[in-house]
Amino acid sequence: MHVLAGTCIGFFRLKFLEVADLLKIISVNRKYLTVTIAILFVCLLGLGAINLWTHNQVTVGTNEIAPEVKMLGLTVEPSSLTKDLTYGNETLKSVQVITAKTFDLILTVQNTTGQKMTNIPVELQISLIGNDKQIVSKIGNLPTLEPGASAKVAFRQVKALGDAEGKSPTAGQHLVVLRVKANPAGGVNQTTEAEFHFNIDTTITNK
Repeated sequence: MHVLAGTCIGFFRLKFLEVADLLKIISVNRKYLTVTIAILFVCLLGLGAINLWTHNQVTVGTNEIAPEVKMLGLTVEPSSLTKDLTYGNETLKSVQVITAKTFDLILTVQNTTGQKMTNIPVELQISLIGNDKQIVSKIGNLPTLEPGASAKVAFRQVKALGDAEGKSPTAGQHLVVLRVKANPAGGVNQTTEAEFHFNIDTTITNK
C-alpha cells in the first residue's frame, strides 16, 4: 500500500513537474512572442516615419522656393458659380461654372520680393479638356510692380471652346493655365504657373 502511495505521489510529482516545465515553456514562448511583436511594431513605426519623412521632403521640395510673383486669385466676369451638375446619369460635384460663351478673366498677382519689377509677362492658356487641338493663348503685361504691391492683369473677351449645353458632362470642361513668365531684365527670375478648371454651360442660370 505504501509502495502504491509512493508510486502515485511520484507520478503526480512527475506530472506536476511536466506541467510546470510546460508552463515555463509557454511563458518563455510568450515572452519571445511579445518581444517579436514589439520589434515588428517598432519596425513598422520606422517604415511609417520614413514614408512620412519622404512625403514631407517631396512637399517641402516642391514648395522650397517661394514664388517671386504670387497669384492671389482669379476673377471671372460675368461671375461664375459653384454647383452640382447632372448630365444624364452622371453628376459632377461642386463644379465651377461659367454661364457665358465670352467672358473676362482677371488675375491678381503680388510682388513678394523687395525689388521693383518691370515688364512682367503674363500668359493665359485655355484648352478644352480631352481635346489637345483646341488651345488658345493670350499674353498680358504688367509695366511695373513695386515691392509687396499687388496688381491685376485682365484678359478680356475670352471665348469658350465648348459648351455643355445642359447635355454633356465633358463638352464644356476647360483648363486654364496662367503663367507669370520670367524676365530677368525686369527683375523676375522665376516662372510661376497655376491651373484652374471650370465648366461652360450656357443653360445654367445664376439664380
